[in-house]
Amino acid sequence: MRLTRLALENMPFPLHQAWVVLDICAAEGASTQVLQYFMPYCTVFGVRTQESEIEIRDCGQRYLATLPNSFRCDCVVAIAEPTQPLEALLDTIDTLAARWAVVVAPWGMAQGINWTARGYQVHHEITEEPEDGVILVAIRDREMRFEVPETPRVMIISPVRQKPAILRDFLEGLRRLDTEGFEVAYLFIDNNDDAEASQMLREFASHMRVPVHRLRLPVGEAYRRTERTHHWTESLIWRLAAIKDGALDAALRHGYDYAFLLDSDLVLHPQTLRHMVGHRRDIVCQTFWTMWKPNWPPLPNLWYADEKDLYRRRRGQELEVEEQRRRRLAFLDALAFCPGLYRLSGMGACTLLSRRALEAGVCFSEIRGCLLIGEDRHLCLRAEALGFRLFADTTLPPLHLYRESDLPRVQTYWQLVEAGLQGAELNRAMFELLTRPAEAA
Repeated sequence: MRLTRLALENMPFPLHQAWVVLDICAAEGASTQVLQYFMPYCTVFGVRTQESEIEIRDCGQRYLATLPNSFRCDCVVAIAEPTQPLEALLDTIDTLAARWAVVVAPWGMAQGINWTARGYQVHHEITEEPEDGVILVAIRDREMRFEVPETPRVMIISPVRQKPAILRDFLEGLRRLDTEGFEVAYLFIDNNDDAEASQMLREFASHMRVPVHRLRLPVGEAYRRTERTHHWTESLIWRLAAIKDGALDAALRHGYDYAFLLDSDLVLHPQTLRHMVGHRRDIVCQTFWTMWKPNWPPLPNLWYADEKDLYRRRRGQELEVEEQRRRRLAFLDALAFCPGLYRLSGMGACTLLSRRALEAGVCFSEIRGCLLIGEDRHLCLRAEALGFRLFADTTLPPLHLYRESDLPRVQTYWQLVEAGLQGAELNRAMFELLTRPAEAA
């Protein structure tokens, strides 16, 4: 039933609404029962291909032995089996007069499908069981309109309180960013406590042919960074949240289609912006990898649940340490070696937000009563509460200069980019780059 639950989590309408739903791959009928149970006001039909050997609770679901020619429904759910010919299943779905279709299939069997040509948006998911592998979820809405303007207007935003040596490479990444076909402007909130860093922002502005706005704010509290970690206090976090929200408000007031929010210690892949806008999502983050503590393995700037869980589990479920490790490794392997767009619950530092999300109130301010640490977590929780799904792309990781000792890795990163590496190849090379001594990079 794990794949059925994925289908429920990705239904294109709220579960309390009343629609006619067809479970086109009902098999014994258990998936139809689950769909009906959690969508109590829907009428759920299942095309059952075999008699059930298990006791299936009657929740109001209805079963069909074959699909009548005149059958009509609002949404088709297809939970594909690995042995099914997927193209033939999609052809059958196309014959039905349904607004929505939700297809859940193992990642491997879904790779040969031109989902875009068939009108689907796709992303990757994981279940609680690593042996399930990566699952592809494809959703089609025949009435959906997500219009990307012919010339998207993007405000690239970064609050900057950075060491000059790191800031230099961040700005070089921005210079190399492919913005052809976009109308871009930069907004730097200059919160530097080093005059050289502020001067570097002024020089960047003088050499760019697009608007570069720099707003100088008083520094206030000290911010301590060492070769081991960065030290964030509650007051630093919530001041930064207000700074970011002010920048998002500026993007909204000045009519930008997107706000692209960046930490100032990233070296971006030149195709990052183009790739992220191309996903046609309201909120999407670019994944990168960091050794957050010396001698730790590289970990991503995202998480699956709560504050930092890197695996999936049920609410209240207690897992043995070894089972946590097994699920965590499967999740990280999926992100690294099955590249694509993943639906997650937490992310930050390199995030694209649509105007629609900003108009709805997605922001970084603290949610009263929520004790999760960090403004990014509050933005993500608020976005989900407002109905915006969160996605992370794992194809074009930037280089994260978390420490000054990471600087020798920059030249090698550009070599990897210029060699055309992407996806799993680039991630493998990034792991090798991050785990060997920086001086040998």
